[in-house]
Amino acid sequence: MKFTYLISWVDKNNLMTMQKVFYVLIGVLFSISVLQAQPEDDLESFGFIDIKTDSMDVPFFIDGYYVGNHPLGGPVPVLPGFHEVSYIPPNIQNEKIRNNLSDGIKRVYVAENDTLEVFLFYDHYLAQIETMENELKIQNYVGFSLIGVLIFVILSIF
Repeated sequence: MKFTYLISWVDKNNLMTMQKVFYVLIGVLFSISVLQAQPEDDLESFGFIDIKTDSMDVPFFIDGYYVGNHPLGGPVPVLPGFHEVSYIPPNIQNEKIRNNLSDGIKRVYVAENDTLEVFLFYDHYLAQIETMENELKIQNYVGFSLIGVLIFVILSIF
């Protein structure tokens, strides 16, 4: 006795759909096996910075990136190496201001798998920053004005 199986067009279409589903499932299972959760050893390749200050609701920045306001929920994970911790926004960090506010900007080294505690004195430094920026602008205006007057006098003599 000979059995012949006839597969209709609908059955072929269902078979192809099932093959596609099978391939997708195999792909998903493979992806899940490859993309397993990171082992806890990966956390050991980070360092942590625990930032403290003497005032409440102070914004903190690490390497110019905002990380939150005081009090933070916990230490901030960072890559091992040198980092700049401050409460001064990066858009107003002028070189002259940075030199005068050493208590508001700290350059620290964080070792691998270590937590470094950094204390920033806040007090009234942001008010000082605004005053220093205004003084710097006034110095620039006066300097450019004096240079302009000097050039005018030199040109009027000759």
